[in-house]
Amino acid sequence: MSVTVEKIDLNDEAQRSDLEKIYEDSPGWMRRNLESGDFIKKWLEPCSEIWGGCYNGRIIGAVGLRETDQGLQLIGLCVREVTRRRGVAFDMMELILAKRKGKVFIETRQQPSTDILFDKLGFNKQALSREDGGITWVRWEKELS
Repeated sequence: MSVTVEKIDLNDEAQRSDLEKIYEDSPGWMRRNLESGDFIKKWLEPCSEIWGGCYNGRIIGAVGLRETDQGLQLIGLCVREVTRRRGVAFDMMELILAKRKGKVFIETRQQPSTDILFDKLGFNKQALSREDGGITWVRWEKELS
């Protein structure tokens, strides 16, 4: 599956609709049990950039980027359920991070799919950061050069 990436404009109704579909497909733990529109408003709108993975003119994956004092934080990495397990998240992340420098990190639920993805991307798994409602969260970090 050949994926391209583009910056998302939350004021574009079609792009926002695609984002809502992506996050409607996401597990509740990822949205912090918020509805997809509320998740976008609370977690993605404050990001400095939102990137979409596109296929056939539709956004099928997304991630927010937020500058912090600890580095570039990835927020809400998600792919539409119908296109998962096809390398979309991997391709998106490679394209988005290719021209960036410095430290990048994500805190996410510990599960085999994210372990495989971030290990393959060359991230280092850090100590468990916290438990929240029975969910174990981990931090993945990478220094980009």
